[in-house]
Amino acid sequence: MRRSVALSFALLLAALMAGCGRSDDASMPIRGNDISLSVIREKSYFWSDGWDLSFVMSRMPDCTRRHHVKHVGDGDFLVDVYDAGNGGWILNQGYRWYVADTASCELQQFDDKPPFPGTLVGSFVAGDGQELTFKAAPALTPAPDAAQPADPSSPATPSQ
Repeated sequence: MRRSVALSFALLLAALMAGCGRSDDASMPIRGNDISLSVIREKSYFWSDGWDLSFVMSRMPDCTRRHHVKHVGDGDFLVDVYDAGNGGWILNQGYRWYVADTASCELQQFDDKPPFPGTLVGSFVAGDGQELTFKAAPALTPAPDAAQPADPSSPATPSQ
């Protein structure tokens, strides 16, 4: 009897511990479903401190590669994504900067912050206890160009 209770307790404990990790992911489609950049964060156990972080580049059907990067803490989560042009994306997570190349599915960490990372296209975000999502940056409206000629259909203003 004692043995069966102990065995039952051990099996219950093993079943509970098997499902106590957590995984969260979000993707930024670049060109339809063919090219994308994703962030995956995983916590092995609910009591684990911080998250294991990975970036995934996908360019179908040629490559899909997952790159494990530095461990990140708990709390609010933010990875900004910048378009560097030519299939390159600059990722900023805290004080760490990475370049992701979707043409080769490669990732490299910068030693220092790049002087101009490119145009901000969006962010992977999650508040403490919230799911990870990708939020696109608000569309930038071009500033009027002072050097552009006036609209020929508008009436001319006489000079004084």
